[in-house]
Amino acid sequence: MTGNRKSSIVATYDYRDESGNLVFQVVRSEPKAFRQRKPKPGGGKGAWQWSVKDVRTLIYRLPELLAAPDRPAVVAEGEKDVDNLARIDVLATCNAGGAGKWTVEHAEFLRGRQVVVLPDNDEPGRNHAHQVAVTLHGIAASVTIVDLPGLPPKGDITDWIAAGGTKDELKQLIEATPDWSPSTLADKPWAEVDSFDQSTLPEFPAEVLPTVLRDWVEAESHATQTPLDLAALLSLAVCAAAIARKVEVMPRSSWREPVNLFVVVLLEPANRKSAVFADATRPLRDLEAELIEAERPIIACAQTERRQDECRLRKLEKAAGEKGDAEARYEANNLAAALAERPEPVPSRLLVDDATSEKLCMMLADQGGRIASMSAEGNVYDLMAGLYSKSGIAQFDAYLKGHSGDDMITDRVSRKSVHVQRPALTCAYAVQPQVIVGLAENAAFRGRGLLARFLYASPQSWIGRRQIAPEPVADVVREAYQQVVRDLARFEGQWFIELTPDASARFRKWEAEIERMLAEGGDMEIMRDWGGKLAGETLRLAGVLHCVEHDPSLCISVATIEAAIEIARYLVPHAEAVLEMMEAKEDSGDDDARYVLRWIERHKRREFTKSEAQHHGKRRFPKANAIDAALNELVRRGYIRLRPAQVSGPGRPPSPTYEVNPSIFADENLQKRSHNSRNPAERPEEDDSGNIGNDFEHTENEDREEVIV
Repeated sequence: MTGNRKSSIVATYDYRDESGNLVFQVVRSEPKAFRQRKPKPGGGKGAWQWSVKDVRTLIYRLPELLAAPDRPAVVAEGEKDVDNLARIDVLATCNAGGAGKWTVEHAEFLRGRQVVVLPDNDEPGRNHAHQVAVTLHGIAASVTIVDLPGLPPKGDITDWIAAGGTKDELKQLIEATPDWSPSTLADKPWAEVDSFDQSTLPEFPAEVLPTVLRDWVEAESHATQTPLDLAALLSLAVCAAAIARKVEVMPRSSWREPVNLFVVVLLEPANRKSAVFADATRPLRDLEAELIEAERPIIACAQTERRQDECRLRKLEKAAGEKGDAEARYEANNLAAALAERPEPVPSRLLVDDATSEKLCMMLADQGGRIASMSAEGNVYDLMAGLYSKSGIAQFDAYLKGHSGDDMITDRVSRKSVHVQRPALTCAYAVQPQVIVGLAENAAFRGRGLLARFLYASPQSWIGRRQIAPEPVADVVREAYQQVVRDLARFEGQWFIELTPDASARFRKWEAEIERMLAEGGDMEIMRDWGGKLAGETLRLAGVLHCVEHDPSLCISVATIEAAIEIARYLVPHAEAVLEMMEAKEDSGDDDARYVLRWIERHKRREFTKSEAQHHGKRRFPKANAIDAALNELVRRGYIRLRPAQVSGPGRPPSPTYEVNPSIFADENLQKRSHNSRNPAERPEEDDSGNIGNDFEHTENEDREEVIV
């Protein structure tokens, strides 16, 4: 009973140059998300290009700042904060991208000014404030960091103003705060490193699965040395496919939720996805093969009878048309009607792994409204996007309606129309993360809500810590799993499963909790389209879990609802991580940041300048500002921090200097840890002379070797 919310623009923030010309724009959308765009050259008014590559660095409200050169300037974290400060007559600015994206180039616009920095009340906000202060040292006339009193966790100047804060009160706080000095950094402890290698996403809660599924998932995970998440979600999808369209969950009289699932598990190459996928889907594939073999003679007979009837129909039509035979006309009409009501016999299919949306519609019609699309490859997204269609237009009506169960009617000029009532499509894909990066940039995917229908998992790889020659899955465990899937597939008729009173009460509490998570500031505020479907997905999971253990004539118990809720909780942070990956933020700099970090670790750099890093990685960073995103990401994660510039009179300012977090070198294992590079033990001895040479070019070769391996 939850609908899809399409993304809509709720605010735009113009970044203008010294002459007032619009250079680029930050766009806030609802559900909460930020993107950047620039005017499309020659595109006319309102034509945009959703990229700010090679766009000049600017600060927000620059013309207003230049018009009042003698007034102090306040630096806040976001454009909304700046606008709210302007409403109380405070001159303010910020950088695009929020915390961690401020650079020396931004600081230059505030040269000679008195600057006040207002941090948000969280660790990223405080780190951002110090980064701003460091870049302004030697540039601004003075810098003051003012901590606003009474802010809630993650609160900001907007919250402070909303609570009644005034310009005069802010002025008093500024005057009572001493100027910031570089000496304050000497005692400032390093933040804990937010490692690229450390996954903060939860592991699948296998303990809540029915015993037969839990035993198989744990055994399969051990046998293949893969995360539990992969086997768990795939097995749930397989069970869902076995009962799809036969079972619906009814939490209330007005709500019927189907049980077919859409799942995606992301894992890098060499993680044995294909092996787990084959083992998880084998019961369906074996059952499909048996059905096809059993139906072979029946279908053969039906096909030859149809061909005979079609041949007879042609003769009757010829006699009626050429000779005016009334009896032939009568028989032809009756035979044509009989053929139209008798569908063409086709083999039973349970699975498909490579089909266009149009083909899926036809297969759903042929297979009584249910089929499963399952694949260990990522080309299914190319098919959805219309890569192989003649029009090139994204085609996924089969997915949208196959998930919701809405009647599907497809009309084609050159083919017969397809009509499917209550379609039930199950999807399960195990793909590489690269497949989905940037997927949300496709307006069709983003706008029509397809991405919000999937349950996502992005588990941490076991590569590098896998057990050699583990025990295989025991025959009794494998056979029990296969038997469960077969038993589910034998369900006959249509079942509407209700909840016990206790389960219904618990589910209503879960609905209320979901609603709080969807509210502003909640865990799912930025992905309301996905979160808006979480209650329904919880019911789908509960329906599958119930049917694995119990007869469909029984009501779903509170224990089963609790298990489904536990899985749903696990899915929330995974969805957030994967959907963020799909946004493909071009300024995230993760890959480039890892690239720079390898250089720092290899040469034990305790400090370095921006120009050194850029020069030695000049193939990857041809321009000075090309490395900014990577350095900012390392700052945000706590690997490095900016050191205040040494003021030495007039002239060109020195290149920014960065200090390196000592914890990187404190542990020998951490020092030797590979960040997507070869094992350091395999490298030749490093030159301790300090001559780095063209080390980054060497690293590019290492990256290519890794791909080959």
